[in-house]
Amino acid sequence: MQTVASVLYARLRNVLPVSSAVPSHLAAGFVDELREALTGPITKQRGVIAQQRPDSILAIFANAPGEQPDHARRALHAAMLAVYETVGLNRRISKKLGVPVPPLAVAAGVTVGSVDVVPAGRGNSGAVRATGDAVEIARVLECTAPDVGWSIVASAEACRAAGARVQSGRFGSIALPDESFVDIAEIVGLVPQPGSRSSPQTYQAVRDAIANNRQAYQRQQDVALAATEAARNAVLHFSIEGYRIVRKIGEGGMASIYLTTDGAGVKQVLKVMRIVGGDGDPLQRFIQEFVLLAQLAHPNVATIYRQGFSAGHAFIAMEYFEQGDLRGRIAEGIDPATALSYAKQTAAALDAIHGVGIVHRDLKPANLMLRQDGSMALADFGIAKHLSALMTDTAHDQVVGTPYYLSPEQATGRPVDQRCDLYSLGLILYEMLTGQKPYRAGSAEAMLDLHINAPVPLLPPPNEGLQPVLERLMAKDCEQRYPSARHFLADLEARGL
Repeated sequence: MQTVASVLYARLRNVLPVSSAVPSHLAAGFVDELREALTGPITKQRGVIAQQRPDSILAIFANAPGEQPDHARRALHAAMLAVYETVGLNRRISKKLGVPVPPLAVAAGVTVGSVDVVPAGRGNSGAVRATGDAVEIARVLECTAPDVGWSIVASAEACRAAGARVQSGRFGSIALPDESFVDIAEIVGLVPQPGSRSSPQTYQAVRDAIANNRQAYQRQQDVALAATEAARNAVLHFSIEGYRIVRKIGEGGMASIYLTTDGAGVKQVLKVMRIVGGDGDPLQRFIQEFVLLAQLAHPNVATIYRQGFSAGHAFIAMEYFEQGDLRGRIAEGIDPATALSYAKQTAAALDAIHGVGIVHRDLKPANLMLRQDGSMALADFGIAKHLSALMTDTAHDQVVGTPYYLSPEQATGRPVDQRCDLYSLGLILYEMLTGQKPYRAGSAEAMLDLHINAPVPLLPPPNEGLQPVLERLMAKDCEQRYPSARHFLADLEARGL
């Protein structure tokens, strides 16, 4: 029987070293507790087990015909409870053994899709047998969890289907083996249901467990990374006068990104590039990012504090955004008024950079940062280009940018001007209003073709009144777009928006 359902695949990490530390007289009880940590939450949330092994489980969550569809929320709730139970199991193991052991950690992947479900055959470890793309995607998401340091990785579709009760954290996209893309979200907690008999402390305990599980991953990753880099004798050591490095928070094509504090204790972000012989062009591009931004002082453009060199490294110090980027807000859902406010702030930033001859060329939600006061700032000018400069990073017909947000002229490798950023703004406006990317494809090549040939998507009610604005932003021919961000803002004002 084929049905639309939510699929949960969860795996316990560190089972072998923990099992080795458990004495024989406690082994049977330990195995039972392992099994219950995974099966208990699934049973509680009315899931059906399709496959079970000592360290992993596959479960299907569906709804009967005519029943209110809540399978995504139940699947994600079960994943959160599995993390909560595992963290509790870690405490009980440590108490029983009286010696430190590596903590168990749960990796879980949840997605929504079409699943073929049939009665289990002989030798199957679950109540049913489940197959289909959604099953395979859930397994890929589980494998992704340790790599990104998240406890629970959910597809964006699962997040939307689960509704507002499920709290999400960071966001991203991953490529599947067939070269298609899946948007993903980190699941960090559950919002209490109105009238819930559970105390707020219970929900906080679940959030804390998810965070502790994530930290267990980080410790495992840190140990593995230290061992690998020590073996290769390639550990990167550096210090920059005036900054205390708190932790690494990202890795870009040219530079590593660190959260730091300055001498006054103020948080700043350092982009640090190691200077290696023969890396003249990358270093030139890195320095140029600072040169471009040093021309600007605008509330909707990220603040750049300084640029310098220290012990074989070049660095740029810039503003730190504790609220993260626009991706998280889009996944949570944005009301039309807020979406227009964000679009106006983005346009104001584009007007500022275009005014000094800079084209961003990589405008996307991940580069639109949110401040505590709700304002937005444009960041990451790593591939920005000054119209009057001869650049070495863009050869003829070379595609530069992020495939989801490329303009047609970028997709075909043609010369660009400020109107390519307006096309990207149109893509982002559509995504803010609908929660969906305007174009999806199974490969980067197919995505580029959609930017070149596909019609401008239609905005559904109640936002269809903005369709003329979207048509001008996303016109395939750049001559038919707004000539500037300022013209876009003027059009919104004329429409009373």
